[in-house]
Amino acid sequence: MITIRHTHEDGTLIHGTSKGDGVFEIVRKWENGNFRYFPSMARQGLPCIGLRHSRDQVADRWAINAAAKALRAAGFEVEVEIDDTPRDRAKVLEDKAERLEDRRDALETKANRHASAAAAAHDRADQISERFAGGQPKILGHHSQRRYEVDQKRMHAAMSKSVREDKAAQEIAGRASAVGANMRYSAKPSVTKRRIDSAINEIKRIDRDLAGYTRRHLDHHGNPLFIDKHEPASGDHRERLLARRAQLEKQLEYDRAQLEAAKAAGWIEWGPDNVHVGDLVEYWVRGRKRPVLKVNKKTIAVQSEYSWPDKVEFSKILSVECPHEDMSVPVTEPPSAGPVTAPHPSPTPAPRKIQVAKVDVDELTAKIAASILEVPRDSDAFFSPPAVVERVLDAAELESGMLVLEPSAGNGALAKAAAAEGCEVHCVERYPVLSQNLLDLDVAGIVGLTTGDFLEVTPDQYPTKFDRVLMNPPFSKGQDKQHVTHALRFLKPDGLLVAVMSSGVTHRQNKHTLAFSDLVWKRGGHITPLPDNAFAISGTDVRTVLVVIPAPEE
Repeated sequence: MITIRHTHEDGTLIHGTSKGDGVFEIVRKWENGNFRYFPSMARQGLPCIGLRHSRDQVADRWAINAAAKALRAAGFEVEVEIDDTPRDRAKVLEDKAERLEDRRDALETKANRHASAAAAAHDRADQISERFAGGQPKILGHHSQRRYEVDQKRMHAAMSKSVREDKAAQEIAGRASAVGANMRYSAKPSVTKRRIDSAINEIKRIDRDLAGYTRRHLDHHGNPLFIDKHEPASGDHRERLLARRAQLEKQLEYDRAQLEAAKAAGWIEWGPDNVHVGDLVEYWVRGRKRPVLKVNKKTIAVQSEYSWPDKVEFSKILSVECPHEDMSVPVTEPPSAGPVTAPHPSPTPAPRKIQVAKVDVDELTAKIAASILEVPRDSDAFFSPPAVVERVLDAAELESGMLVLEPSAGNGALAKAAAAEGCEVHCVERYPVLSQNLLDLDVAGIVGLTTGDFLEVTPDQYPTKFDRVLMNPPFSKGQDKQHVTHALRFLKPDGLLVAVMSSGVTHRQNKHTLAFSDLVWKRGGHITPLPDNAFAISGTDVRTVLVVIPAPEE
């Protein structure tokens, strides 16, 4: 047995149906009532098919009867139960306030869930971005290129999800903060007054329809053309009108008590008897006061900044400054959402600002922008990771004021670190795209930049030699040994060179490697292995060592 039941407490719901029985597929159609499925009620084990916004409303008999007819035609046995007895208005508002609080809690939980997803995606993108630490470029043709592109796509995807989730979290938090705003607005005395006037007019129309009426249509001479005769309402229409009238009566009783309490608390009901021509009225917008030009039965004409006056309803007046003796001080509407001295204090949800954590994507956006650099394969542009930079600084023993050279500077990782120690740093970088990045750094301690091949730069191009040379030269085809040997010419007699080199200098047996090893030992230098994965963050698994060489003796 299918039962379509309507009460003011529960609204219109269908009882006796179960998933897959075909009831919802029938009644969801507009011509069969336009019923809806409510997942939140299904999760609670309650009847979950019904009419939206039907709680504390007069039964929509057309929709109910249409659904019953369609279900019977499909072979279902259907009963219709309608109880249109209206509930007490105070109880209606109390229940509505509780539902709104539940909705606000649910929205806050949902907003926090999206914020957590945004933070997780942001962290994931940040972890992937370490692959591009300091703007590690794409080395075209190198085996690391594909890994670079895959990681870049993953980072973009994570960033996009972070932005989407953050946008959803902030939007839902805004909706949660707005919960109850309409209910608080409707509890204002001026809005209550308008609702009372509207209800009185609706009751008059209902009484007219219940009793029946005649409407005369006249010609331009005032003679009857024809007469429209409306019979008294009957059947379902009459039942609906009676139920609506009873509901309006309860609403009027409640609203009138609220309005009287507001008046007792100091609220003024403006009208023709207490607003005069010449008064300064505040309306629509706080802080703007203009003189009254004319007072009508339901409105006033107020001087505006245009060539025509503003037409303002009495209920839209916020305050009045009257020079007459009967009102010598301004009177304004109390700012509270509802009168506290009313027989039933308005149970409106208190305003509450819902805030969720917002992700900051600026830093990651900058990393993505920096990661689009492309350099040729022979550049060997594997930038020094932070851990390697720290090892270089420890070995260099820098002091403030020293002159430092970084050949093959790349992204200037070593140069920036030396500048942070108070040194004056000169850089050399072969590729213009990387040189431009170094210029864009605008680091105070980096005082010079030469664009070109370091092997073609000579010491006499500088006014003096350097206290330290910190370098991470290209490794392929033994270039690192050639660069380091050339860099020794730029040191002062008491200077020191610290270089990151391929581990091949420790085990290869060709004459160039052996000659370089002899050079290190003869000058009192040393070679220290770096961790196997020292450059994994830069996209290569090449093994490296840290080479420290004092300057040649004069």
